[in-house]
Amino acid sequence: MAFLPIFRTIMRSLVQKEATLAYPFKPMPKDPLVRGQISIEIDKCIFCGICSIKCPTHAITVEKNAKSWEIARFQCIVCGECTAVCPKKCLRMLPELTPSSGEKTKDKSVQANVATGTALAASAAEATAGA
Repeated sequence: MAFLPIFRTIMRSLVQKEATLAYPFKPMPKDPLVRGQISIEIDKCIFCGICSIKCPTHAITVEKNAKSWEIARFQCIVCGECTAVCPKKCLRMLPELTPSSGEKTKDKSVQANVATGTALAASAAEATAGA
């Protein structure tokens, strides 16, 4: 009589749909509520620093003079507070997850016109010093 419950379970499993996904062959569906990583449109940013003030883990660093924005990905808890308070809405949450890594990394973004202007000013200073 002990075989009857097992037999019933086996027959039910043969008829029902699979309970799991074949992960490598079928990718997992993406949930729209998952917050993956923070992205910035650096050209829209005014470097006000509100995002770094509101960040609960202080993962964001904004340098107004250098026009740079930096995030420590392993320190970020992906709460979305920075995206909510950004006045220019240049920060947004991407659905993609941060790629795994063995090293703690920081992503740094520098505004393009400022970066090239600094390089031009440095080369101009070298040219005048050499003359």
